[in-house]
Amino acid sequence: MKTVGTIFLSTVTTIGVLFAVMFYLELELVPITDEAAVAVMANDYVAAETISVRVVNHEEAQMDAIETVAEAIVGIVSHIDGYGGFLGNFGGQRSGTGSGIVYDIRDGHTYIVTNEHVISNASSIEVVFNDEAQTRVDAEYIGSDVYTDIAVLRIENFEANVVASFGQTEDLRLGQTVIAIGNPLGLEFAGSATMGVVSGHNRNVSIPILSTNGQTQNWNMTVLQTDTAINPGNSGGALINLAGEVVGINSMKIAQSAVEGMSFSIPTYIALPIISDLENYGVVTRPLLGVSLVNIGMIPNSIRNEINLPTEVTTGVFVNEVVDESLATLMGIEAGDIITHIGDVLVTDANNFRQTLFTYRDGDELEITYIRDGLTHATTGQIILPSSSN
Repeated sequence: MKTVGTIFLSTVTTIGVLFAVMFYLELELVPITDEAAVAVMANDYVAAETISVRVVNHEEAQMDAIETVAEAIVGIVSHIDGYGGFLGNFGGQRSGTGSGIVYDIRDGHTYIVTNEHVISNASSIEVVFNDEAQTRVDAEYIGSDVYTDIAVLRIENFEANVVASFGQTEDLRLGQTVIAIGNPLGLEFAGSATMGVVSGHNRNVSIPILSTNGQTQNWNMTVLQTDTAINPGNSGGALINLAGEVVGINSMKIAQSAVEGMSFSIPTYIALPIISDLENYGVVTRPLLGVSLVNIGMIPNSIRNEINLPTEVTTGVFVNEVVDESLATLMGIEAGDIITHIGDVLVTDANNFRQTLFTYRDGDELEITYIRDGLTHATTGQIILPSSSN
């Protein structure tokens, strides 16, 4: 005759074996809440809710995630005037392809996010949906931002069938499975999916960009690193987790013969505020201090001696010029000062200075630490941005 203790131990052993088998086979328990039932114990005094579960292995989780979001990943065709035609570059047009993500439907319009470099210089833009008919619809350009490589498009009076949901990039763990979906090498391979893992957070990758003043400069983009296969045409597509949430916007990879498996995506915590600004204003308005800067390493010794710069100071930026009535003027910064910190962040060069300054939003208090005549000073001011650039 079995005692209550024997029955309890047998039950615990059975459950333990079940979970051990699941772990070995990489299975997951997925609650199915609509099949929940209430089991009443024999003594009629205690009721325990039991939940039915569906066992899902890792492969099924991948397929479910892709199926959830696949139709929200679209092709972007950018038409650029002035190529081909009679006598070479006269009157013709060429096209480039990339990927995009349907992220919202509002007031009967469909909103899509892609990379800035996918639609740069386009005279017209088409969106190609990943449906059976490969539906093509003209899209309206809303705005773009070269510093984060993000652009927003809108299709008026058209509602897409599927909208992707954003997850939180910061919740991803190293080694966690992620899937890239896009159109590598063009629409012929639309909806291609490649799998990899998260390799690193907050990577700074230097890229050349054409800034708003028309000059090419190096810019450090903050990106998520993975080992998913990303190829030309994947740009602007989605990086998703196994819940089918977009956790990154695919942007670039290191394409060198000696390098394998280094791909980069724009994190959602960077993308979402930029998308909001582009929807509202068409551009991203960033703070400007109103100074012309030179990296401290470029300053000749004669200037260092003239401004009494201590020899131990090796990082920072030299203020070469201050714009009248700028924020720098209001904060008391003068030509010849050496800016060493923005808030608690060490300023290493002009690029790092801009990248740190651009993290500030309207109304934020800005603290600048600088050296003048060999002495360290601090000053504060308030960031005030135009309410709209349209």
